[in-house]
Amino acid sequence: MKPRFSISRKIGFGFAVVLTTTLILFLLTYDTLKTGRSTNDQINEVYNPSISVLEQFKGTILRSRTSITSWAFVQSREDTKEKLALVNMISEEIPELKAAIDSLSMNWTEGQRRKKEKVYKDLDELLALYLEVQSNLNDMKSYDDALVRFRMNELAEEDGTIYNKSNELIANLNDLIADHRSMSTEDSVTMIQAFDRLENYLRNLSIALLIFGIIIAFLTIRSIVKPVVRLKGILEELGKGIFPEKTVVETGDEIGEMSEALEQLVLGLKRTTNFSREVGQGNFDIDYRPLSDKDVLGKALLSMRDDLREKERGLERKVRERTAQLEKAKNRTEELLEGVRASIRYAKKLQDSILPSARYITTHLPEHFIFFKPKDIVSGDFYFIKERFGKVVFAAVDCTGHGVPGAFMSLVGHNALNRAVNESQDLNPASMLKKLSRLSAKALNRTTDSSKNRDGMDIALCVYDRNEGTLEYAGASNPLYIWRQGELMVRKPDKIAIGDPERDADRYTRHKIQLHDGDMIYIFSDGYVDQFGGPQGRKFMFGPFRAMLTEIASSPVKDQHKHLSLTLDRWMKEADPDKPAEQIDDILIIGVRHRKPAAD
Repeated sequence: MKPRFSISRKIGFGFAVVLTTTLILFLLTYDTLKTGRSTNDQINEVYNPSISVLEQFKGTILRSRTSITSWAFVQSREDTKEKLALVNMISEEIPELKAAIDSLSMNWTEGQRRKKEKVYKDLDELLALYLEVQSNLNDMKSYDDALVRFRMNELAEEDGTIYNKSNELIANLNDLIADHRSMSTEDSVTMIQAFDRLENYLRNLSIALLIFGIIIAFLTIRSIVKPVVRLKGILEELGKGIFPEKTVVETGDEIGEMSEALEQLVLGLKRTTNFSREVGQGNFDIDYRPLSDKDVLGKALLSMRDDLREKERGLERKVRERTAQLEKAKNRTEELLEGVRASIRYAKKLQDSILPSARYITTHLPEHFIFFKPKDIVSGDFYFIKERFGKVVFAAVDCTGHGVPGAFMSLVGHNALNRAVNESQDLNPASMLKKLSRLSAKALNRTTDSSKNRDGMDIALCVYDRNEGTLEYAGASNPLYIWRQGELMVRKPDKIAIGDPERDADRYTRHKIQLHDGDMIYIFSDGYVDQFGGPQGRKFMFGPFRAMLTEIASSPVKDQHKHLSLTLDRWMKEADPDKPAEQIDDILIIGVRHRKPAAD
C-alpha cells in the first residue's frame, strides 16, 4: 500500500498547487474578460455584420449595373436569364439587404445613419434610371426603335448617367464601410491592450508556478512520470498499428499492474490482426478463437468471415453479369454518337450545296472577298450570288440562331430567296424582299396571330450592274457600306425583319447608287460587330468596324480578308491569350470592288 499512498500524495499535492494557481488566475483575469467581452460583442454583433452586409450591398449594385448595361445594349427577350436576374435583384435582393442594414443601423452612430440615408437616396435615383431603361426596352420590338435604343444606350454606356450615379453610390458606400472598419480597429486595439495586461499577470504567475513545478517534478518524476511516459509510448505505437516487442514496465506499483494487462491486450490484438489479414486475403478457412465468451469483436470477425465467403461468390457472379451489360451499353452509345456525327456532317454537305462555287463567284464578281466564319459546323448565316439578265444579285443573310437550328433556317431562307429572284422580272430589290418575306412567313407557317414564332432573317440584298456601273440595294436590318476615295457612305436598312407578318413588308426601300471606278461595296451580318473581346471583354461595335473598313478599303481584296481575320483573332485573345473569348454568333462579310469593264 505504501507505493500507492506515495503516488496518491504526490498527485494530490500537485493538484492542490494547480487548483490554487487556477483560482488566482481566475480572480486576476475576471475583470479583464468582463471589459473585453463588451468590446468583442460590439465588434462581432455590430461592426463586422455591418461591414459584411454593406459589402454585399455594394456587390449587388455592381452586378445590377452590369445587368442594366446588358439590358440596354443586347437585344433579347424579357424572359432571358440576365433580365430575370436584374428584376430579382431590384425586387428581392436589394430590399432584403436594406432590411438587414436598417436592423443593424439601430446600433450605429447618428453620423453613420445620416450616411446611410444618403446612400438610400442615391439608390432610389439609380433605380429610377434602371426603370427608365426597363420600361423603354421592355420587349424585342422596343429595340427596333433606333431613337429609344440610342437614348437608353447613352444612359447605360460607360461614363453615362447610370455609370456616374452608381459610382457616386459606391463611393458613399465605401465611405460608410471605411467608417465601420475604423471603429472596429479602434475597439480591437482597446481590447488587445486589456489582454496585454492579462499577459503580464500570466507571465508573473507562470514564473511562480514554474518554481513550484520544479519542486513537484523532482519529487514525482522517478516514481510516476518515467513509467507513464513508457506506457504512453507503447499506446502511441498501438495507435499507429505497431506492436511493441516489450510492454511490461516493472515498477512494483499500480503502473506495473497496468503494463501486465497491456501485455495481454497486445497478444490478443496480434492474434486478431493475423486473422483479419488472412480473411482480407481471401483465406476464409483460417481457424480463430475469440479471446473470451464476451469478446464482441472476435465473434463479429467470425461472422464477417462467414458472410464474406458467401458474398464473394455472389459478387463474382454479379460482376460477370454487369460487365456484359456495360459492354452492350458502351456499344449502343458509340452507335448513337456516330449517328449524331453523321447527321451533322450530312447537314454541313446540304448547307454547302446551296452556296455558289468559288469559280462561279469569281466569274461574276472578279474582285471580291467573302469572310465567312460559322460559330459551329453548320451556320445560320449564308451568302447568295446569282447572275440574271446580265446583272448579279448578291446578298448577305443572317437567319435566326446558329448551329443546326440556324442551318435549317438558312435552307428555308435560301429556297425562298432563290424563288424570289427567279420570279422577279425587273430585279427590284425592294420587291424581291417583299416576296421573300411572304414566302418565308408561309414556309414557317406564320400568321399575324402566331406571335410566339419569331424566327426570321436579316438581309442586305444588292443588284449589281457592272456594265452600267449601278448598284441597287434594299435591306432588312442589314446596312450597305460603300467606300469611295477615303470616305465610307452608309445606306441604312429598313427595320422590318424578313418573315414578320405583323410588319408592313411593302415598305422596303429601294436605293440606287451610281458607282465610280474603284468603289468598294460591303454587306455583312452583325456577328463581327457583336463579338466580345478586347481588354475589357466588350463588343467590337460598329464605330471601330467602320473605321477599320475605311482604313483597309484601298487594299487588295485578299489583303482585306486577311486583315479582318487577324483583327478578329487578336480581339478575341486580347483579354486572355491562353483562353480566347468564345465566338457568340456566325460571322459573314462580303466585299466587292467595282471596276469598269474593259472596252471591247
